[in-house]
Amino acid sequence: EPENTAEAARVIWDQLHQLRVGSMEDGELVRVRRIFEARWVRRLETAEGRANYLAEWEALGGWRLGEEYFKQYMSASAGDIQRVARNHLAEERAAALVYRPETAPVVAVDATDMKRILGEGGSERLPAIPPRPQSTPPEKQSAELEKEEAGVSVFRTAEKVPVLVRRKAGAPLANIGVFIVGGAIEDEAEQAGLTLLSARTMLKGTTTRTAAQIAEDSEMLGGSISASAGSDSFGFSLSVPVSRLPEALELLGDVVQRPTIAGDALEVERAVALSNVAMLRDDMYRYPMRLASSAAFGSHPYGTPPMGTEESLRLITAEQAREWHKSRVLESSVVIGIVADVDAREAADLVAREFSGLQLKRPPKVGKPRWPKSVKIAAESRDKAQTAIALGFPAPSRSDDLRFAASLIATVASGLGGRFFDELRDRQSLAYTVQAAVHEKRLAGMFLSYIATSPEKEGVARAGLLAEFAKLREHTVSAEELTRAKEYVVGSHAISQESGAALLGEMLDAWMFGEGLQEILEHDTRVRAVTADQMRDVARGYFDPEKRVEGIVRGVGRIV
Repeated sequence: EPENTAEAARVIWDQLHQLRVGSMEDGELVRVRRIFEARWVRRLETAEGRANYLAEWEALGGWRLGEEYFKQYMSASAGDIQRVARNHLAEERAAALVYRPETAPVVAVDATDMKRILGEGGSERLPAIPPRPQSTPPEKQSAELEKEEAGVSVFRTAEKVPVLVRRKAGAPLANIGVFIVGGAIEDEAEQAGLTLLSARTMLKGTTTRTAAQIAEDSEMLGGSISASAGSDSFGFSLSVPVSRLPEALELLGDVVQRPTIAGDALEVERAVALSNVAMLRDDMYRYPMRLASSAAFGSHPYGTPPMGTEESLRLITAEQAREWHKSRVLESSVVIGIVADVDAREAADLVAREFSGLQLKRPPKVGKPRWPKSVKIAAESRDKAQTAIALGFPAPSRSDDLRFAASLIATVASGLGGRFFDELRDRQSLAYTVQAAVHEKRLAGMFLSYIATSPEKEGVARAGLLAEFAKLREHTVSAEELTRAKEYVVGSHAISQESGAALLGEMLDAWMFGEGLQEILEHDTRVRAVTADQMRDVARGYFDPEKRVEGIVRGVGRIV
C-alpha cells in the first residue's frame, strides 16, 4: 500500500546492508542454488528455450559460455557473494525510484531526503526458519492399475482416487497436479471468490508446517506450489527436478490435506484478493471481458469472476474457508496427475501413500446457463484515452465437437494476419488492437472479440466488427484461410507437447471434462476434419447480432 512505501524501502535498504556486512547461512546458499538450477532446467525444456539460450550466449561471445556461467554460479561461495555485494551494491551507488498513485503523498522530495528516510530505524537480519520436527512417514501404500490409455497409466488409490501418470522420456522435470471438478461454479453469489481465496490460504500453513516452512521447502525442491481456480475446476500444481518427486509429493500432500487456514493468513490473502479486484477494474482488456461475461451469464456462476467481488470477498470468514476445505477438497471429484520420466507404478504408489486423506465423490451438478434472448450491454466509463469493447456470442461447450470449428473461426479472425486485424486496423484504421477467441466451459461456451478504439469511433468500430461476423455467417472461409488456420492450430499444439506442464494440463482436462483420455491422440485429426461449410454453419448458428452481449469501458475526459 502507498502508506507503507517508506517502511518497505527502509527494510530493503537494511537487508542489503546485512548482505554486505553479515554472515550467510549454508542453507541460504543451497536454497538459491536449487532455485537457480530448477529455473535453468525449465528454460531448456523446450526447443524455443534452447534456441534462445544458444543465441543469447553466442551473442555474448560463444554458446559454451553458458555452461561455464552455470558452473561458476553453482560453485559461488558466501565470500564471493558478499564481495560482489560490497562492490556493486554499495550505498553510494544506490538510486531510488518511487512509482506511486497521483493521490498518494510524496515519499521524498530529493536524494538527501530519501537517504534520510532510508537511514531511519533499522531491521535485524531475517531470522532463520526453524527446522520442521521430523514426522512419522505414512505407511507405504500401493495403487491399483486400472488401465493404460493414450500413453497414460491410470491407477486408483485405496480410496478410489484416480492417479494419472504420463511418462515423458528424458524430461528433467516432474510436473504434478492435484485438480478438482467444481471451482467457482459451486460458490454462492454472496461467497464469490471463496474457492480461490481458500485455496491460496491453504498455502499459508498446515498442521506440520508454517507458511515460511512451506515456502522454504518448496524452494529447496526447486519449485513453488501454485493454487488456481477457474469456473469449472480448481487445483494445485508443482514442478520440480524429477529426482525430488517423492519430497514434492509429500509437501503437496501436506498442503492439500492438512491446511490450518488460520484467520490471520486469510486476512493477508483477502488483502491481496481485494487488490487484484481493484487492478482488474483498471485493466482495459480484462475488465471489458469481465463485463461481457456478466452480461452473458447473469446470475449463473459463470457470470461472476472466480476471483470474486469486493463485496463478497469482505464477507468470507476463516470458518467458511475451513468448511469449504472439508466438503470440497477432502471429499471431492479429485484427480492427481504426474508427467515425468519415472516408473508409473512407483510414482502412483508414492501418490497413494501421500494422499490417503482424500475421498472421491461425484462431480457437482449445476444447471446450464441460459444465453440472453436479446442484446445485453454492460458499460462503464474511465478517465482513459481509448474505448475498449468486448463483443460476445454463445459458442459450443467443452463437450461439443463443434468446438473445433469454433476454434478455427477464432484463428481465421484473430492474429496479425487475421481477418479482423487486417480489415479493422490496417484497412479502416478503426482499432489500436483487435482480437477474437473462443472460451470453452464445461456447460457453455463463449466467442469473444475485443477491439480497442478511440472514444469517438466506438459506433463505427462496433459496426465494423459486426460486419466481419456477418461475413463469417454469409460466406465460407477460403481454402487458403482454412489451411493456414489448421496448420497454425496443429503446429501450436505440437509445440506445446514439449512442455510437461502443457501435457499435464491436456491430460487432466481430458479426464475431467472430455470423453476420455483417447482425446489426447485425436486432437490433430479432429482439427483437420473441420470443413469450411462446418465453420459457416457454426457462425450461422451462434453469431446472431440480436443476441450479442457487450462489455464496454468507455474512455472519457482525456485527449491524447
